[in-house]
Amino acid sequence: MNKGKAMSMMLFSSKRLATDKLLTLSMAVCALSLSACVSNVSSQVKESSKDQSGAYDGTWVAKVQKSPKRQTMPGNWIANCDGSEWNFTLRVVDGVIGHNLRASSDTTFVSSDGDFRLDIPVQTQAKARAGSEQTLGLTRQTLIVYGNLAKAKGRFTTGVAEFGNSGCTAIIDYARTGA
Repeated sequence: MNKGKAMSMMLFSSKRLATDKLLTLSMAVCALSLSACVSNVSSQVKESSKDQSGAYDGTWVAKVQKSPKRQTMPGNWIANCDGSEWNFTLRVVDGVIGHNLRASSDTTFVSSDGDFRLDIPVQTQAKARAGSEQTLGLTRQTLIVYGNLAKAKGRFTTGVAEFGNSGCTAIIDYARTGA
């Protein structure tokens, strides 16, 4: 994914049969079991809790893994996602994380155990595809990067406000570079 490319998401809503819901539930359970080792950081680390040891300082490559191109969202919505593998960089200095995503200067803190969460509001809006049985209300999108640098695992999500910032999501593997 090109970091300058618009991160729009096309969503489609339809009614499903009970068997479709059972299949979706089965797929969700399978996906959860595969991503069980990914740390879930639900809020940003407070400055008072940031790492002071320098253990995570340096440059980290975030390797976003291939993900399903169609992902199920709350309320019978299906998101058409990019799904491609791609990389970006995190820089940690004195427990403060910066990044090279978009033209944003947002930063966040990493905790002493390696947890962090970065929320980047973007200008692009989610759109409902023509033929959807429902319309979207809150279409704002946020790029969410979170994880644990000690475990070298995390997740990237293009969140949609309508769904509590659920959205197209992929697992990230973090690797510290030599510098």
